Amino acid sequence: MTINKQADLSDHQLELGQTIGDISRAWRYQMNQRLKPFGLNLSTRQVLIQLQRHPEGLMQRELARTLGIESPTLVRLLDILEEKEWIQRTTSASDKRRKYAVLTPKANEQLQIIEKLSKELRAEMMQGLSIAEIASSTLVMRKMKNNLLAD
Repeated sequence: MTINKQADLSDHQLELGQTIGDISRAWRYQMNQRLKPFGLNLSTRQVLIQLQRHPEGLMQRELARTLGIESPTLVRLLDILEEKEWIQRTTSASDKRRKYAVLTPKANEQLQIIEKLSKELRAEMMQGLSIAEIASSTLVMRKMKNNLLAD
């Protein structure tokens, strides 16, 4: 590869990296603005969605790892959600040190709101993109994610 091609590749990598960051920040900002009137935010959204994906519940340690946050941060989020009666914390019958978080039926309304707002924001974000463009972009993003997660 010539020096010019390497410089071009580096420029494109830099621009793509910056664009991914910009999209992430814009998504978080827009989602937080839309969730705020419902007493939700992006952090509580993430917890509720993960628990919805695991109806049997998740250990707090596993939930923190999945969300990429520290345990004390998760505990504060769980305290808020438990106070609103959207989650319940239980201990394992076999090991009292293991705490699980599970959704309560009261969380269903919030999850419906979250799903509706998320769907609307995704549609706005991807307005004008073809199925082929979305599929191609998804493939690229998966490859980048796999590169980051490869050990």
